[in-house]
Order: sequence, then structure tokens, then C-alpha cells
Amino acid sequence: MRERFGTLIDVERPAQDGDFVVIDLVATNDGEVVDGAEISGFSYKVGNGGMIDGLDEALVGMGVDEEKTFTTQLVSGDLVGQDVEVAVKVTQVQEQELPELDDEFAQEASEFDTLDELREDVRERLTRGKRLEQAAAARDAVLEALLEKVEIPLPDSMVTEELNARRANLEQQLQFAGMTLEKYLEDEKQTQEEFEADLERRVRDAVAAQFLLDDIADKEEMGVDQGELTQHMIRRAQQSGQDPQEFVNHMFEHNHVPELVQEIRRGKALQLLVEGATVKDAAGNVVELKNLQADGTIGEPADEAAEPAEAVEETEAPAEA
Repeated sequence: MRERFGTLIDVERPAQDGDFVVIDLVATNDGEVVDGAEISGFSYKVGNGGMIDGLDEALVGMGVDEEKTFTTQLVSGDLVGQDVEVAVKVTQVQEQELPELDDEFAQEASEFDTLDELREDVRERLTRGKRLEQAAAARDAVLEALLEKVEIPLPDSMVTEELNARRANLEQQLQFAGMTLEKYLEDEKQTQEEFEADLERRVRDAVAAQFLLDDIADKEEMGVDQGELTQHMIRRAQQSGQDPQEFVNHMFEHNHVPELVQEIRRGKALQLLVEGATVKDAAGNVVELKNLQADGTIGEPADEAAEPAEAVEETEAPAEA
């Protein structure tokens, strides 16, 4: 938060890690400027990474009006994987000055009057986030433990369809990122065979989990009311960055509502399994997951007349609150 409200001050010294520099940069291949690889007056934080391999190392130690050339490989565009020459010139070196951490800062950066109130709010929000991470890890661990205990015959056509859908989705994401599958596998340190085997394993687990959770939801006669459907659609819209009303209209127009209802029922079935299991974190502490709310808080106990499903054997959730 202090960095967001920090100010940049020009300094007359070589750039250090963490400084901001204003640079001119151009990449060439065989003497020709690479399309889309020429910028000027660009502000960049040294050590930030993610722009061009080798840029951070080149910038450290450079002063105003100094130039340097280095060789690297682009990760997007028509020259992916090919060596290019990058010339960079520093026109400004700036140091970030952070505001004092006091009540005045709390009033400027938030709706709170004191630093203590701001600290408490940040602590609560971080705790809620960690609880949600922990709950997700617990759900995965419980489902994995249960899938190891049952054997579910899977229709080959359904597995193949899901495999193809996931491959197509990954290829689309890589294309948007300007990355090839070969580069992705290199970064993940996976061979093509390992990637395919891991993908098929995850797909089979996902399909088996759907059958399992659908069966539990049917046996428990789990229903979905209008309020639950509305909240689920709003969350899905937020996750995808869409306007909620447009998302809802699209779901109804294309008859996707039954799929959303099934998603909610599976979520309820999984929650029933989790509440009936003993889950411990990496330190061996039992994780309290009953009545976990969507914002990471623990709600008031609901009607407990109906006992949860038979507990799954003790399993471990790695995330710690």
C-alpha cells in the first residue's frame, strides 16, 4: 500500500534493483527493427521481470544517458525462440520514496482514521483469503482421498471430449500469451509424453469426481433454489469479468442454466463430504471448515438435524491459515 502511494524522485547515480528507470528500447534482427519491439520514454521497475529476458541484468549499474546492447530471445511474435539484439538507453533513474506509516497515511490510503484500524482490516482480509485457500486445498484433498477408494468406469467418449476441450483451451491461452506449446513445456520442465499423461490423469479424476458428486447429490436429494442460482451466476460473472446481467441473459438464452444447477449441486455434495471428514493442515492442526462462508468467515451453525455423510478417512490439506 505504501508503494502505491509512493513518489518517484530523480537520482544522480546508477540504477539499482528496485529503482524505476525511463528507457528507450529497440530490438533488431539482422539489422532490421523487430515489429512491435521499439519503445521510448517507457517507465520500468528494475527487477520486475516479465518484459525481456536479460533486461534487468542490463539495467543494473546503468546511469542516465548510458546505452547497452545485449542478446536475448523473444517470447512472442513471429521471431519466438530466435536471437535478437536489444539496445537500451536509460534517460532517467528514479528512486521510490515511501510515505511514513502513520495515522496520516491510513487516512490517505483508506477509509480508516488510524493506522491500528487499517492494520486490523488488512489482517482480517488476509486471514479470510488464507481461509479460502485452505478450504480449497481441503476440498481437493478430501475428494482425492475418496477417489482413491472408489473405482468408477468412465465413458471413453466423455474422457476424449474433455481432453480435447482442455487441450483447445490451453492452446488458446498460450496463443493469447504469444507462447508456443514447446516453450510452455520447457518452462514447466515437462516432456510431451509427461504433459499428455498428466492431462489425461487430471481429466479422468475430474470426470470421475463429477459422477461421484452427482450420485451423492441425487441420494441426498439436494435441490437448488432461485437465490442460490442467482448468487452462483453473479460469482461466475465476476470470475470471468463479465457484466452479471449479460452473463445471466447468455446463460438463459443458450440453455446453460441446467449446467449451472448441476455445478451448485456438486458443490453442495462436496461440502457435505468435507464437513464429514477430518482435515489437518501441514502442522497437524485440525482445520475448522464447517459453516465456511464464501468470504472466508465462519457462519453460525445451521440446522444440524441431518447428520453429514460418513466421514472420509483423515487426510491432509497443505495450506495453513
